[in-house]
Amino acid sequence: MGKRGADGGAGGRPNKKRYLNKPAPSGSKAGIPLQSRGVLVSCTSGREQQAGREAANLLTEFYHKLGGTWKQQAAADEAVPAGGGDAPTDIAAALASEVAELKEGSRQPFYYHLTGVNSVVYLEYKDAQGPAPSAIVLAACEAVAAAGEARTRHCARFCPVEATCFASLDKIRELAEKVVGEHFPEGADEPIEFAVQYDARAAPNLERMQVIDAFATLVPAPHKVNLGAPQKTILVSILKSTCGVAVVDRFRELFRYNIATLALPEEEREAQREAQRAQQKAQQEAQAEQKAAEAPGQEQEKQEGQQQGEAAAAAAAEQQEEQQEGAAEQNE
Repeated sequence: MGKRGADGGAGGRPNKKRYLNKPAPSGSKAGIPLQSRGVLVSCTSGREQQAGREAANLLTEFYHKLGGTWKQQAAADEAVPAGGGDAPTDIAAALASEVAELKEGSRQPFYYHLTGVNSVVYLEYKDAQGPAPSAIVLAACEAVAAAGEARTRHCARFCPVEATCFASLDKIRELAEKVVGEHFPEGADEPIEFAVQYDARAAPNLERMQVIDAFATLVPAPHKVNLGAPQKTILVSILKSTCGVAVVDRFRELFRYNIATLALPEEEREAQREAQRAQQKAQQEAQAEQKAAEAPGQEQEKQEGQQQGEAAAAAAAEQQEEQQEGAAEQNE
């Protein structure tokens, strides 16, 4: 018999390594760098670099529409090299062309790097004073929904990152205090309905509900949870050893910031909504049926346990009485 393939072969379990792409190129950063802001982009597997360029171009456009001015003046002041767009004819010209391309990239507010995880690329945001990544993503998603055109081939969902920490429960709770304090003021006149969206990839073993509760339990009154139609959504994205967080608007309404879905005609989007609702309803009904089926068994086990305990206690009492009677007979 031949050896099984890397994916486990027929009937075998898939190899987890196939979900990881090649290491990030030399000089790039894998995962989400700590103390960074940016956007996680889910994309077509194997097309991470193309998706990174597409996303950087699209978000840079809306960055400028929102008033961003990252190094525009410096770019205008630089002289155009002699020869313009002619192809380089020698090594020196080739190097000069490469340096010019790197400088052009450095003028962009976003630059992408691989994360080491399939179908995910991270766009790091360099302008600390410019529009927030969450505002840029929201503007891009609204424009895609209005025009019905995704304008990218390989990008799917955009997930802003406004703050980061190490992916441990203690550090996440510390970050949650800061985030909740900034976005959900105590004693506000107008309550905010919110939800927490949790997503983890190649992440340490953390209990999902513990991470969600780290944020939800800190939100003070009069704000309240609304899982169906929240005004604000707390996005918690854990990738490898880093946790990224952002508080965003219209997340559910804009199909979780999935620009591929937003570009579909309204009829297809509504069909997807109905399919998702039907799937959620089926899951809820299945869970309810499972709990109902488990409840009688648990009650029966409880009763059997009580009966066994009572029987054991009765047997011990009988044994003690027999020992006492035997001792009394010996004394006689």
